[in-house]
Amino acid sequence: MRIEVEKLDESAGRFAQSYEGEQISFDEVELTLIAPLEIHGRVRRKNGAVELSGQLHTKLTVPCARCLKRVELPIDLEFAERFVAAVDWRNEEQHELREEDLDLAVFDGEGIELDDLVREEILLAVPGQVLCREDCMGLCPVCRIDRNEVTCECESKVADERWEKLKDLRF
Repeated sequence: MRIEVEKLDESAGRFAQSYEGEQISFDEVELTLIAPLEIHGRVRRKNGAVELSGQLHTKLTVPCARCLKRVELPIDLEFAERFVAAVDWRNEEQHELREEDLDLAVFDGEGIELDDLVREEILLAVPGQVLCREDCMGLCPVCRIDRNEVTCECESKVADERWEKLKDLRF
């Protein structure tokens, strides 16, 4: 969905969008939407910038960082972004960023791609390491079985050959 800046008055500055399954993709990340993604909010112009704020709700699955089982994550967040036209920033020689500029984004001056904003907000909301449970034992590094389900007899201490010569050092 594209929010056209010139048409903000027609919609009273409000927007809403619903995404199903494959309508939004997360190319490099193994995220899968399992519930409709609902987003709604307001858009307004202020001091030469366009401010966009709203709420986003969905449920997705991500792989466990240790055993790769799919883990469900509910995502309920509020967001606020400010956009300035790229030509405004191109005309200035230097830009000194202030704290209030950390939520600043650049757009083409005509419209804002909501899909890109949604993708970014979801990626920022997902924790860096998701576990299926706190005591997840993960996969065996040798035979790759799930140690939460089966106990294997593999040698659990896999040594890296590159460090073997360090054992010979005497101090």
